[in-house]
Amino acid sequence: MGMTWYHMVGTWVFMWVALVVVSQRSWAVSWLALGLMAAHIADWAIKAARNAMKRSCIDSTNKAVFITGCDTGFGRLLATRLDKMGFKVYAGCLRADGEGALSLQQESMSGLKVISVDVTKDDEVRAAYKTIEQDLGEDQYLWGVVNNAGIAAFTEIEWCPISEFRRVYEVNSLGPIRVTKTFLPLLRKSKGRVVLVASLAGRYTFPGFTAYSMSKHATVSFADGLRLEMQKWGISVHTVEPTLYRTPISQEGPIHNALDRFWQECSEDVKKSYGDEYIKDFKMTISNHLNRAKPSEKIKEVIDDMVDAVAGDDPKTRYVPSIVTQIRAKLLSSMPENLRDHFFLSSQPQTPPAYITERRKKKKPNLMDPRTNTDIFGPRGARLVRGFSMPNWGKNEMTPSPKTETEIKFKF
Repeated sequence: MGMTWYHMVGTWVFMWVALVVVSQRSWAVSWLALGLMAAHIADWAIKAARNAMKRSCIDSTNKAVFITGCDTGFGRLLATRLDKMGFKVYAGCLRADGEGALSLQQESMSGLKVISVDVTKDDEVRAAYKTIEQDLGEDQYLWGVVNNAGIAAFTEIEWCPISEFRRVYEVNSLGPIRVTKTFLPLLRKSKGRVVLVASLAGRYTFPGFTAYSMSKHATVSFADGLRLEMQKWGISVHTVEPTLYRTPISQEGPIHNALDRFWQECSEDVKKSYGDEYIKDFKMTISNHLNRAKPSEKIKEVIDDMVDAVAGDDPKTRYVPSIVTQIRAKLLSSMPENLRDHFFLSSQPQTPPAYITERRKKKKPNLMDPRTNTDIFGPRGARLVRGFSMPNWGKNEMTPSPKTETEIKFKF
């Protein structure tokens, strides 16, 4: 029998009761428990205090920042905020002549410049580097690079084409690597900062979000390694890991259209195994997730953390916007693996796949006597009984054991 979540809870309750009993006889156990609890409470108290403290920013004079993914969402809002703070902002957009880029230029001050860049293409990233290097004045320097460009894919693994895995990985994982490596020479001169917009999905893998979670896990790992390697150069590395917000990346229509396309590309065997009812339930589950996304009014908390990562006097290594999300993340990381899996699966489609439903309808075959002669072997339908290695269809005893050790079993 496998371990389930209630086995874990039962074991935890048993151990807790045992420690309570032991602590009544030994002061060491009580002190150890209080010490561990104090460590967790102190960690939470320090984080709460830092959240409550008023943030201060560095002087923006002669400092420039390059941000990717400024067409919409977090990148656009961050570019506008830093522009108003006095930074020289280079806003990387997928299309410089697109609606998002044009409106951004109209709303911004003179310190913002839109640059066309596709983070999946080496030549465009190098061209952006050359443009910024030549545009910077003699007394200006590149202070920060914000890797914000990203895309999402919400689908189960078996339905997701390899090309979609590759596309998500190219933008969300290799894109930040490509941009960061290209701009490190300018950051080395300024001892500036690298900011990577990851996600809580980069810490925990949610079913149905595997492609996206894989790419964000890679981003978080890249940030951890880069932070350690860049210390010798005085370059700091920071991650911003928000939960789901109502941004263009979480629009229900495009996500469902992409899901329909993936489903149509599946083989007939996969479609038959899952069935139409399951895919409908999966769509409903995705819609429920998207409806629980934080409203656009709450996006400000993400932008505040991104600004602090770029321009704060005392920036954090890791930002998780909002105290409530921080508590949830802490609880998830503290859960046993089986309990966390149960929590994730509880919000998944409850409709079983068609293949499972069909198997449940079939009855198990009975091991009945196939022979029709009922005079010798008894009534038809008697269960097969095995005695030793031979089937025994009647109630007669098998070859009896010898009465004495010297008795001969078989006479020749």
